[in-house]
Amino acid sequence: MSCALTTALTASLLGTAVLPVAASESYVKDGVWYQTGANGQPEEVALFGANYSLPFAFGYRSVKAMGLSHQDAIRMDVAHLARLGVTAYRIHLWDRLISDRDGNLLNNEHLQLFDFMLAELKRYNIKAVVTPIGWWGSGYPAPDPAEPGFSVLYSKNQMNEKADAIKAQQRYLAQLMAHKNLDGVPYAKDPNILAFELFNEPKHADAGAVTAYVNGLIQVMRDAGVTKPLFYNSSEQGNWPEFAKALCESNIDGVSFQWYPTGLLKFSSLQSNVLGSVAQYHNPFKDIAACAGKARMIYEFDAADVTAPVLYPAMARSFRSAGFQWATQFAYDPAALAASNAEYNTHYLNLLYTPAKAISFLIAGEVFRNLPRGADTGPYPASNQFGGAALNTTLDPASGLALLNNGSRYYHSNSTDAAPVAAATLEHIAGVGSSPLVQYQGSGAYFLDKTSDGLWQLEVYPDATELDDPHQNSSLKREAVRLSVSQRDIRLKLADLGQSFVVQRADGQQTQAQNGTVSVQPGRYVVAKNPAMLAQAKTPARPFLLPEIAEKPPLLVHQPLRQWPIDQPLPVCAQLSGATQPSSLKVSLFYRLQGEQQVQQQVMQAADLGRYCTKLKLPANSGMLQYQLVATSASTNGAKALSFPGAVASLPSDWDFPHSSGHSFQTLLQQPGAAVPLFDAKVDQTTLLYPKDAQVTQQWLAGERQQGLTLRLRPAKTPDWQQPPLPLLRTETHAVMGLTQRDLSGYTKVAIKMRAVKDSLPVRFALLNKDGLAFGIDLEASSEWRYQLVPLAALQATPTLLTQAYPTFMPAQLAHQGQSLGDLSQLQGTQWQLLAPSDGNNALEIAEVSLMR
Repeated sequence: MSCALTTALTASLLGTAVLPVAASESYVKDGVWYQTGANGQPEEVALFGANYSLPFAFGYRSVKAMGLSHQDAIRMDVAHLARLGVTAYRIHLWDRLISDRDGNLLNNEHLQLFDFMLAELKRYNIKAVVTPIGWWGSGYPAPDPAEPGFSVLYSKNQMNEKADAIKAQQRYLAQLMAHKNLDGVPYAKDPNILAFELFNEPKHADAGAVTAYVNGLIQVMRDAGVTKPLFYNSSEQGNWPEFAKALCESNIDGVSFQWYPTGLLKFSSLQSNVLGSVAQYHNPFKDIAACAGKARMIYEFDAADVTAPVLYPAMARSFRSAGFQWATQFAYDPAALAASNAEYNTHYLNLLYTPAKAISFLIAGEVFRNLPRGADTGPYPASNQFGGAALNTTLDPASGLALLNNGSRYYHSNSTDAAPVAAATLEHIAGVGSSPLVQYQGSGAYFLDKTSDGLWQLEVYPDATELDDPHQNSSLKREAVRLSVSQRDIRLKLADLGQSFVVQRADGQQTQAQNGTVSVQPGRYVVAKNPAMLAQAKTPARPFLLPEIAEKPPLLVHQPLRQWPIDQPLPVCAQLSGATQPSSLKVSLFYRLQGEQQVQQQVMQAADLGRYCTKLKLPANSGMLQYQLVATSASTNGAKALSFPGAVASLPSDWDFPHSSGHSFQTLLQQPGAAVPLFDAKVDQTTLLYPKDAQVTQQWLAGERQQGLTLRLRPAKTPDWQQPPLPLLRTETHAVMGLTQRDLSGYTKVAIKMRAVKDSLPVRFALLNKDGLAFGIDLEASSEWRYQLVPLAALQATPTLLTQAYPTFMPAQLAHQGQSLGDLSQLQGTQWQLLAPSDGNNALEIAEVSLMR
């Protein structure tokens, strides 16, 4: 990939105009953070955005190794952040790269690129908070390289203990504040930097020394001419009251917090509904009197390891309810690296490569900026609909839909049939998939912005197809998501355009719509009710930038279900990538039962998000279904077929088609009423979630009679302060189980195969309903393997184990008032707790959990 711009689609749009910049004098008064608005009046800060680190560390090294321009990469990414409505940027500087051993500032390429990026942010009026001291090495996820900076010499604790370390960092801070940006203004006075956060995630051993250390850094900053607010980070020790009190008794203006409610580094995607984990932000400082006058900032947050696009608006809602005025996600992926998600594998956000999450992020920004500070949006799960008429935001985890529908804006992260509340007053539309306003079968994001009656700007971004789990270990060698450029129809149903509107490309080429439909490929367009109105269109200040996207052969991506009952039609969908003209392709399903010779064929229908789907009427016999998906295109030499998996240039019905395991998908066809697995130790190793503070060793061992696998959970010895029930495990259901597409009526029991390794163990087992809320029962695991059959009607509401949050002082469980288990097809997983203290010698083994009739 290169950062060359796409040709005619963008060539005439690279204007250098700067967006109007609001005044930004920044200060804290009575615990509230203000900035001076464009009208000269004070206004509360309410800014939302992201961290982004390409001038430093792994991003810098990777772009350099690719032979790309760092400036071009930054220019494109910042333009994309602006497209997503970002108003805030934060990063901790890698001081080890821009300082020497004595703390002197090095004006090297890293600092110069950071200056360039600050200038790009200013173009779009994106305000910055800069954390001068990061301490961390610059290698991650690779080993640290040799680094010149002073913090290499010290542990994190020593940074606030050793006199030489404190002297070096004070020298570094003074010189950094004197460093001038590209406008010739010192950082200390840069109006686009609203605040400084002094130290990224410090670690203190002596609470009594905190106040003096922090005040010493503050004095250096003030002596350097800084008048804007200064923040200090609490993430490492926010649950230490003595530290919190000492920090808030310093002269600091604000305290910075973080939130990773789903934990970090699962090394696989988290697929279940965890909205309960973001229902409320827990602020451990709220009852400390000295902290009442401090402003509050979220310097980093993310829904780590989550691909579903519903958590960002919920997190923004919870931040505002807790009184936060700034929130910046960690970290936005540079487009140059985002195909692999190698920079920070536990995080993944990019407009091009994660379009649904990007639209969710756009919605979250609207929520954060417009929901009043301290707003009460009610308890979970009722809070999945919030914001009133001003925001009207809906979160539907079952369909992967985050929707903002407030009359002027209509944003959706997935296809929806929700009608706009006021179609005549809409000014901004953004989405992935289709809606009553836009029908589009591509998988990339698109944006429609009204410039005047009958005149709109349309931006269409490339299709994005997930090829591999993006949250595995970091590797530039893996392609997690592939972009492709396709010519696709788009149908617009906007009242002020009619059905015969005109679309003009950036190169001036015009197309008239037929029945509201035109053909587009990625790019920026002017859409006008009639040709005469095109002259009114103005070139936007923000350029439309894309990386160069290599053309690759068509690819059908499909995940087969593990098992399916023969009395229900089998749903089969595949996403198409790489076809420049999808309308010229035919996609078919070729199938047979294992052991049969005759291959049958069924045509698949085009659906939204670049998918082709069908429902296969199954044979009367159970067995192993083997099938291929075939894309056939017409050419001058006749039809050409590619069969998947394996991209075989042949039809499965051909005599010489290679019928090997690598060239067919498989699904086990079961008799009606067969057990429906919710957890199977043989195949569900990636479905485990770790509850907070669960000191439990997990092992995968040979199962009963050495068949298959079993999961052994050995809890550590229970400390005296901890009382049962003790968290053991939370699992989640995956899409391959096919629950959401099945008719599960008639299933009334759950079968659990488990045992205690030594003496019997009392456990609480629970199922998680569609909202991720637990309904459980107390059981006894005997020392012998046996199935326990539990009626679903016997399950009662019980507190839900939340995902392993970081910081670790976040709540470990959620009490709820859920009324019933509800729709079995929406079950999210299982939950396990130990009901007695552990001596560290016993263990629980789990083999299977299945629904039964």
